[in-house]
Amino acid sequence: MPSTPLGSNSSSRSQQVPLPWWYGVAAFPISVFLSVLAVAAVAGIMPAIEAESPEAALSFFAVLFLVDGISLLVGFVVLVFLAIDVYAVRESSVTWRPRWLWVAAGLVHIAGALFSLFYVVSVPLLSYYLYRRGKRVGSPSL
Repeated sequence: MPSTPLGSNSSSRSQQVPLPWWYGVAAFPISVFLSVLAVAAVAGIMPAIEAESPEAALSFFAVLFLVDGISLLVGFVVLVFLAIDVYAVRESSVTWRPRWLWVAAGLVHIAGALFSLFYVVSVPLLSYYLYRRGKRVGSPSL
């Protein structure tokens, strides 16, 4: 029985089922929720300015800055986990080989943190990726 030496790169697939990197991809709704909070913060800035309350206006700006920063961070995490998940699925022994083009959905999701209209594209794409991954690989089960 032939054996392969440790550390050698074999041509067979490394794992039967890929590791659950999709958990990071499934965090994408957090960015959308944070964008709703950002809209609420923007809506509160003008009344605070009109009420001549600089402290309230600054607090709304601080919330807006914090929420946008966290939304960008979550978008980056989604992008990284999506790329790792696509790689893991492609390297596993499952029959589905997702294209690297799926990573573009993560890039669009990061853009959504800056301009919420991009979520109209990224949320359905990321949802469909997770749905298709679940049907082809077995998890997540939606």
